[in-house]
Amino acid sequence: METIIFQVIGVFVFVITTFMSGKLIRRNTNMDFVQKPIRVVHFCYWFFLVLPAWIEFVYPGYTRLDEVLNLETLPGKIPVLVLGIILFLIGMYYGLASSQLLAKIGRGAMAFKFSKNVVVSGVYDQLRNPMALGYYLMILGVGLMAHSTYFFFLNLFIIIPSHIFYIKYFEEFEVELRLGKSYIEYKQQTPFLIPKVFVKLTNRNKTL
Repeated sequence: METIIFQVIGVFVFVITTFMSGKLIRRNTNMDFVQKPIRVVHFCYWFFLVLPAWIEFVYPGYTRLDEVLNLETLPGKIPVLVLGIILFLIGMYYGLASSQLLAKIGRGAMAFKFSKNVVVSGVYDQLRNPMALGYYLMILGVGLMAHSTYFFFLNLFIIIPSHIFYIKYFEEFEVELRLGKSYIEYKQQTPFLIPKVFVKLTNRNKTL
């Protein structure tokens, strides 16, 4: 139960820190100043969003979270397991592909090293946040594979929306400050989170 409380509190800390840091970098756009709030938010992401999930994996374990909270587990064992594996593998692809491109072309590394260049090739040509999409699909996949009602719906309705708020309110603004016009142009031409192929299919269906 302690790890679940840590996770819930951590979400609120992360969201509040993101909001306050976002206000700070809008008031002072000097990059020497901006780097400090960026580091703080990145720390909160890893400590308050990612770490609790890893702790829960060890104790009490993803398959026991519903038992601790007296919840019914997700129904449909085989179909849900298969769907979870598919989501996890797709998410892993987006995560690994985007990390490699960010390191090779962007000369950055997730939260630990600021990117120097805008990456527009590979999965980044399809959407602006392939690493985030990979993260979302993986954690949802884990929830399905564990048949955990708590873990799946917590991520779907709380963790993922909180992280999307971080990207929209904080990350995209600070990347605009760091990378300037090239990122703004890329942002205008590339979907936020849904790959271009799905956007094109949706637009095509609307015209039919």
